[in-house]
Amino acid sequence: MIPQDWYWQRGDAFRDFCQWDYDPPCPPATGMFRQAALLWHSLTLVPCGGELAWMFHAIRDAIGPFRTVWGVKSGAGGLSWELYFYDYDRQDRRTGLATLDKALPGLFAPGLTDADGWPWFMASVEFDAGTVATGRIGCVDLYFEGEGGTISAGLSEVWDGRTRRAKNDYRFYRSREDRAAVLRDLAAEPPLPKGFAPGCFEEEIFVISRKAASNAAYFSRVGIDGTLAFAEAAGLDPRLARFLRDHRDALSPYLFDLGLDHRDGTLLRGAIYGIF
Repeated sequence: MIPQDWYWQRGDAFRDFCQWDYDPPCPPATGMFRQAALLWHSLTLVPCGGELAWMFHAIRDAIGPFRTVWGVKSGAGGLSWELYFYDYDRQDRRTGLATLDKALPGLFAPGLTDADGWPWFMASVEFDAGTVATGRIGCVDLYFEGEGGTISAGLSEVWDGRTRRAKNDYRFYRSREDRAAVLRDLAAEPPLPKGFAPGCFEEEIFVISRKAASNAAYFSRVGIDGTLAFAEAAGLDPRLARFLRDHRDALSPYLFDLGLDHRDGTLLRGAIYGIF
């Protein structure tokens, strides 16, 4: 039986992985899913999924519905997850790491919540089987304003409660209107894997990222058919692609965000993002 919480309800938000609102490509209706149905399904695929689901529900209860971005990542090491928390207020925080620490008592390493005094606009936390086994979140990623792109840009750092270390940068472009800028900036980066050129999934926004050990590209605001095509092309866990295929109509009101890590033209890992 599919849990009631998976189903769309009147008043649900439609937001991308920057927490920017969008108009659904088709009207939602009774019996359709919430976008996070894919997230909850992914947690049923691993032994630690029940414990992770408890953590995610505790977070949602603490900060409210549709204010958390989730990412389901699939690569050679299996499935993993990352949650992203936005607070564009920065210096007058409504939601910070202290809120998460209270929601998951004892899980955050000492000192992590000290970062709430810095002007980050987003923080993210990674979850996997190791999180459950160790009962510890040892570091968080913090995101600050950057320069570049045609829409916005960001810089991320790793914070372990003691030291800050530079990690990634991100540049956002309108995929169609800014295609010349996208191609120019991509020319200065390692090549994308074959089959993942800008525009191939009819995304609205394209993102270029340089990471510490690899590079990344993101296809933002992609419909269900493009999302399924990405899942299959990126070789994500086939059970994720099967879920998207089997429930295509139930997920059709949503625009997903898609990401891939790559190195020298080789695909390392793919991911699908949404909100809950």
